[in-house]
Amino acid sequence: MTTRRSARLVAKTAETTVAVLPALKVATKASKVTKERTRKPKGKTSDVAAVSRAATTTTTVVAVAPLSTFPFPSLTTPQVMEDALRHLKAADPKLGEFIDRTVERCEMALDRDQDGHTSYISLCQSIIYQQLAGKAAAAILLRFLKQYGTLKDESKADMLTASEASLNSSDFIFPTPQQVAAIDTEELKNVGLGQRKAEYLKEVANKFNDGTLSDEKLARMSDSEAAAALVAIRGIGPWTADMFLMFHLKRTNILPTLDLAVRKAMCHHFGVPFGKKTPTHEALVEMGQIWEPYRSVATWYMWRLSGTITQKS
Repeated sequence: MTTRRSARLVAKTAETTVAVLPALKVATKASKVTKERTRKPKGKTSDVAAVSRAATTTTTVVAVAPLSTFPFPSLTTPQVMEDALRHLKAADPKLGEFIDRTVERCEMALDRDQDGHTSYISLCQSIIYQQLAGKAAAAILLRFLKQYGTLKDESKADMLTASEASLNSSDFIFPTPQQVAAIDTEELKNVGLGQRKAEYLKEVANKFNDGTLSDEKLARMSDSEAAAALVAIRGIGPWTADMFLMFHLKRTNILPTLDLAVRKAMCHHFGVPFGKKTPTHEALVEMGQIWEPYRSVATWYMWRLSGTITQKS
């Protein structure tokens, strides 16, 4: 009897070990990524788990395709946005009240976005706009386009020598990856780009020029795969990758935990103290679990909420 009991115990321990090992590998990998600074958004396992939780908690929400399979749900689809708002109101009533009070409609778009912008153009513009006020960045972008872009309407050629207010970025065709890759770094600095930004711009151009990245490849990548491919490029960090996933690829489940406004708004919303080093990335992800698989939409409302928070609150 003792022998049989020991055998059962060994078998049970073996089964537990087999089940735990994958989780340990994932945890170890996540720990390494956090230490490397280039943390990645949640991977396939968490995305699928989030959808599963949403499906089991209510029968009124329209079924959402798993976030780890192509094609991915897009926030440009009205039904997806409706599902997101319905889910957030049900899962987080406090956020739901704020959503109802917010007059502005949630739209994942940036002022500089234009119809037909490719991933390459979006990333180039992100680099130009990094750490600059909107007007200053727009002025540099326009000088860049005047120098290296192509006018859509040749009748406006005389305006190239006029003041910058005569033209705007929508008047130009963005230079191709091949063209930007061929521009000398020192020459790029003449339009107002710093040394590093000029180098970063060329690196993005090289990745698209040699086929490492393309619209098709990025569109087929999961959130974590796309983030990993982007942060591998010099000049693109986790925050820029998150913005690209949200505003260009229109992914539904992005939570930019490095965004200061989002961090402060989440602390205010959940009643958690805010500090220079707290809450941590892991703590913010845990708070945001209630919003999955629509954290991108919740983030948009956190930005709106941040504008209503007073210093005392």
